[in-house]
Amino acid sequence: MAENEKSPEEKKQHQPKEPAEAKPSGGKETAERTDAVTPEQGAAKPDQQKKKDKKGKQAAKEEEPTKKKEHDENFNYIIRIVNTDINGEHNIVQGLTQIKGIGRHMATFIADTAGVDRKLKFGNLPETEIEKLKEVLENIDEYAPAWMLNYRKDAYTGEDIHLISTDVTSRLRDDINMMKMIRSYRGVRHEFGLKVRGQRTSSNGRKGLALGVSKRKEAPAAAGKKEESEKK
Repeated sequence: MAENEKSPEEKKQHQPKEPAEAKPSGGKETAERTDAVTPEQGAAKPDQQKKKDKKGKQAAKEEEPTKKKEHDENFNYIIRIVNTDINGEHNIVQGLTQIKGIGRHMATFIADTAGVDRKLKFGNLPETEIEKLKEVLENIDEYAPAWMLNYRKDAYTGEDIHLISTDVTSRLRDDINMMKMIRSYRGVRHEFGLKVRGQRTSSNGRKGLALGVSKRKEAPAAAGKKEESEKK
Protein backbone atom coordinates (compact mmCIF):
# COMPACT_ATOMS: atom_id res chain seq x y z
CA MET A 1 0.00 0.00 0.00
CA ALA A 2 1.04 3.51 -0.68
CA GLU A 3 1.75 5.81 2.16
CA ASN A 4 -1.00 8.26 1.14
CA GLU A 5 -3.66 5.61 1.25
CA LYS A 6 -5.40 5.22 4.60
CA SER A 7 -7.42 2.48 6.11
CA PRO A 8 -11.20 2.97 6.47
CA GLU A 9 -10.86 3.06 10.29
CA GLU A 10 -8.36 5.93 10.13
CA LYS A 11 -10.67 7.77 7.70
CA LYS A 12 -13.51 7.49 10.17
CA GLN A 13 -11.35 8.95 12.98
CA HIS A 14 -10.26 11.95 10.87
CA GLN A 15 -13.76 12.76 9.62
CA PRO A 16 -15.32 15.93 11.29
CA LYS A 17 -18.06 15.21 13.77
CA GLU A 18 -21.55 16.17 12.72
CA PRO A 19 -23.36 18.65 14.94
CA ALA A 20 -25.81 17.07 17.29
CA GLU A 21 -29.43 17.47 16.49
CA ALA A 22 -31.46 19.95 18.44
CA LYS A 23 -32.68 18.19 21.49
CA PRO A 24 -36.13 18.86 22.85
CA SER A 25 -36.34 21.36 25.63
CA GLY A 26 -35.49 19.50 28.80
CA GLY A 27 -35.01 20.24 32.47
CA LYS A 28 -31.34 21.25 32.21
CA GLU A 29 -31.95 24.03 29.69
CA THR A 30 -34.85 25.44 31.67
CA ALA A 31 -32.68 25.46 34.77
CA GLU A 32 -29.95 27.36 32.90
CA ARG A 33 -32.51 29.87 31.62
CA THR A 34 -33.90 30.50 35.08
CA ASP A 35 -30.38 31.01 36.40
CA ALA A 36 -29.71 33.68 33.76
CA VAL A 37 -29.76 37.24 35.16
CA THR A 38 -32.45 39.59 33.85
CA PRO A 39 -31.42 43.16 32.86
CA GLU A 40 -33.47 44.62 35.77
CA GLN A 41 -31.59 42.48 38.28
CA GLY A 42 -28.30 43.49 36.66
CA ALA A 43 -29.24 47.18 37.07
CA ALA A 44 -30.21 46.63 40.69
CA LYS A 45 -26.82 45.16 41.61
CA PRO A 46 -24.77 48.37 41.09
CA ASP A 47 -27.30 50.32 43.20
CA GLN A 48 -26.90 47.83 46.04
CA GLN A 49 -23.14 48.09 45.67
CA LYS A 50 -23.32 51.89 45.91
CA LYS A 51 -25.41 51.65 49.07
CA LYS A 52 -22.88 49.28 50.61
CA ASP A 53 -20.03 51.66 49.70
CA LYS A 54 -21.90 54.57 51.30
CA LYS A 55 -22.47 52.60 54.48
CA GLY A 56 -18.79 51.68 54.59
CA LYS A 57 -17.76 55.32 54.19
CA GLN A 58 -20.15 56.45 56.94
CA ALA A 59 -18.80 53.80 59.30
CA ALA A 60 -15.24 54.91 58.51
CA LYS A 61 -16.16 58.54 59.24
CA GLU A 62 -17.71 57.59 62.57
CA GLU A 63 -14.63 55.62 63.53
CA GLU A 64 -12.32 58.57 62.82
CA PRO A 65 -11.76 60.63 65.98
CA THR A 66 -13.11 64.18 65.82
CA LYS A 67 -10.26 66.63 65.44
CA LYS A 68 -10.50 69.54 67.86
CA LYS A 69 -8.88 72.85 67.21
CA GLU A 70 -5.87 73.06 69.44
CA HIS A 71 -4.58 76.42 70.63
CA ASP A 72 -1.33 77.53 72.15
CA GLU A 73 -0.77 77.59 75.90
CA ASN A 74 -0.94 81.40 75.83
CA PHE A 75 -4.39 81.43 74.17
CA ASN A 76 -6.96 83.42 76.18
CA TYR A 77 -10.49 82.03 75.87
CA ILE A 78 -12.09 85.06 77.57
CA ILE A 79 -10.80 88.63 77.48
CA ARG A 80 -12.41 91.34 79.60
CA ILE A 81 -12.52 94.80 78.03
CA VAL A 82 -14.70 97.72 79.22
CA ASN A 83 -16.71 95.56 81.67
CA THR A 84 -17.52 93.06 78.89
CA ASP A 85 -16.37 89.44 78.50
CA ILE A 86 -15.26 88.79 74.91
CA ASN A 87 -14.97 85.28 73.47
CA GLY A 88 -11.38 84.55 72.44
CA GLU A 89 -12.53 82.43 69.47
CA HIS A 90 -13.96 85.50 67.70
CA ASN A 91 -11.92 87.76 65.48
CA ILE A 92 -11.29 91.41 66.36
CA VAL A 93 -14.37 92.88 64.63
CA GLN A 94 -16.74 90.21 65.96
CA GLY A 95 -15.37 90.51 69.48
CA LEU A 96 -15.64 94.30 69.62
CA THR A 97 -19.29 94.19 68.53
CA GLN A 98 -20.08 92.29 71.77
CA ILE A 99 -19.51 95.59 73.61
CA LYS A 100 -22.76 97.53 73.87
CA GLY A 101 -22.71 100.70 71.78
CA ILE A 102 -20.23 99.40 69.16
CA GLY A 103 -21.31 98.13 65.75
CA ARG A 104 -19.33 96.56 62.93
CA HIS A 105 -18.47 99.91 61.33
CA MET A 106 -17.13 101.34 64.57
CA ALA A 107 -15.33 98.05 65.39
CA THR A 108 -13.40 98.13 62.10
CA PHE A 109 -12.49 101.76 62.71
CA ILE A 110 -11.19 100.94 66.22
CA ALA A 111 -9.13 97.96 64.95
CA ASP A 112 -7.55 100.05 62.18
CA THR A 113 -6.84 102.96 64.53
CA ALA A 114 -5.14 100.66 67.04
CA GLY A 115 -3.12 99.00 64.26
CA VAL A 116 -4.47 95.48 64.91
CA ASP A 117 -5.21 92.94 62.18
CA ARG A 118 -9.00 92.48 61.92
CA LYS A 119 -8.78 88.77 61.05
CA LEU A 120 -6.78 87.81 64.15
CA LYS A 121 -8.53 86.01 66.98
CA PHE A 122 -8.88 87.82 70.28
CA GLY A 123 -7.30 84.91 72.16
CA ASN A 124 -4.04 85.25 70.20
CA LEU A 125 -3.62 88.98 70.85
CA PRO A 126 -0.66 89.94 73.04
CA GLU A 127 -1.15 92.25 76.03
CA THR A 128 0.38 95.25 74.23
CA GLU A 129 -2.22 95.19 71.44
CA ILE A 130 -5.06 94.67 73.94
CA GLU A 131 -3.90 97.79 75.76
CA LYS A 132 -3.95 99.72 72.47
CA LEU A 133 -7.55 98.66 71.88
CA LYS A 134 -8.52 99.73 75.41
CA GLU A 135 -6.92 103.13 74.90
CA VAL A 136 -8.83 103.73 71.65
CA LEU A 137 -12.09 102.57 73.25
CA GLU A 138 -11.70 104.96 76.18
CA ASN A 139 -10.99 107.91 73.86
CA ILE A 140 -13.24 107.26 70.86
CA ASP A 141 -14.39 110.92 70.89
CA GLU A 142 -10.87 112.05 70.01
CA TYR A 143 -10.16 109.49 67.27
CA ALA A 144 -13.54 109.10 65.48
CA PRO A 145 -15.25 111.87 63.47
CA ALA A 146 -18.40 113.46 64.88
CA TRP A 147 -20.76 111.74 62.41
CA MET A 148 -19.72 108.30 63.72
CA LEU A 149 -20.57 109.02 67.36
CA ASN A 150 -23.84 107.74 68.86
CA TYR A 151 -24.66 110.64 71.27
CA ARG A 152 -24.28 114.06 69.70
CA LYS A 153 -24.96 117.45 71.30
CA ASP A 154 -25.24 116.42 74.91
CA ALA A 155 -27.96 118.31 76.82
CA TYR A 156 -25.59 119.30 79.63
CA THR A 157 -22.32 120.01 77.82
CA GLY A 158 -23.35 120.35 74.16
CA GLU A 159 -20.48 118.08 73.07
CA ASP A 160 -20.50 115.06 70.74
CA ILE A 161 -19.64 111.89 72.68
CA HIS A 162 -19.78 108.14 72.13
CA LEU A 163 -21.39 105.98 74.84
CA ILE A 164 -20.39 102.36 75.37
CA SER A 165 -21.08 99.55 77.85
CA THR A 166 -23.13 100.55 80.92
CA ASP A 167 -23.07 104.26 79.99
CA VAL A 168 -25.66 103.57 77.27
CA THR A 169 -28.37 102.27 79.63
CA SER A 170 -27.67 104.81 82.40
CA ARG A 171 -27.81 107.80 80.02
CA LEU A 172 -31.01 106.49 78.40
CA ARG A 173 -32.67 106.15 81.81
CA ASP A 174 -31.59 109.68 82.79
CA ASP A 175 -32.96 111.18 79.57
CA ILE A 176 -36.36 109.51 80.01
CA ASN A 177 -36.59 110.71 83.61
CA MET A 178 -35.75 114.25 82.48
CA MET A 179 -38.55 114.19 79.86
CA LYS A 180 -41.01 112.96 82.50
CA MET A 181 -39.91 115.67 84.93
CA ILE A 182 -40.39 118.55 82.48
CA ARG A 183 -43.77 117.05 81.41
CA SER A 184 -42.94 116.97 77.71
CA TYR A 185 -45.17 115.10 75.25
CA ARG A 186 -42.70 112.25 74.99
CA GLY A 187 -42.30 112.11 78.77
CA VAL A 188 -46.06 111.79 79.32
CA ARG A 189 -46.29 109.05 76.69
CA HIS A 190 -43.45 107.23 78.48
CA GLU A 191 -45.35 107.50 81.77
CA PHE A 192 -48.50 105.90 80.34
CA GLY A 193 -46.56 103.25 78.42
CA LEU A 194 -47.82 104.43 75.03
CA LYS A 195 -46.10 104.75 71.68
CA VAL A 196 -43.70 107.69 71.60
CA ARG A 197 -42.66 108.06 67.97
CA GLY A 198 -46.00 108.62 66.26
CA GLN A 199 -47.02 105.00 65.69
CA ARG A 200 -50.68 104.04 65.49
CA THR A 201 -52.19 102.50 68.61
CA SER A 202 -55.71 101.38 67.63
CA SER A 203 -54.66 98.08 66.07
CA ASN A 204 -50.99 97.56 67.03
CA GLY A 205 -49.19 97.53 70.35
CA ARG A 206 -52.19 96.39 72.39
CA LYS A 207 -51.39 95.04 75.84
CA GLY A 208 -53.21 93.49 78.77
CA LEU A 209 -56.23 91.24 79.08
CA ALA A 210 -58.95 93.78 78.13
CA LEU A 211 -58.90 93.29 74.37
CA GLY A 212 -61.91 93.72 72.10
CA VAL A 213 -65.29 95.29 72.81
CA SER A 214 -67.51 93.76 75.52
CA LYS A 215 -71.17 94.75 76.00
CA ARG A 216 -72.59 95.15 79.46
CA LYS A 217 -75.25 92.64 80.50
CA GLU A 218 -78.42 94.35 81.65
CA ALA A 219 -80.08 93.35 84.92
CA PRO A 220 -83.39 91.42 84.57
CA ALA A 221 -85.40 94.24 86.31
CA ALA A 222 -84.10 96.85 83.87
CA ALA A 223 -84.90 94.54 80.96
CA GLY A 224 -88.57 94.19 82.20
CA LYS A 225 -89.00 97.95 82.47
CA LYS A 226 -87.74 98.36 78.90
CA GLU A 227 -90.31 95.90 77.57
CA GLU A 228 -93.17 97.71 79.41
CA SER A 229 -92.12 101.08 78.01
CA GLU A 230 -92.01 99.67 74.48
CA LYS A 231 -95.56 98.21 74.82
CA LYS A 232 -96.95 101.57 75.92
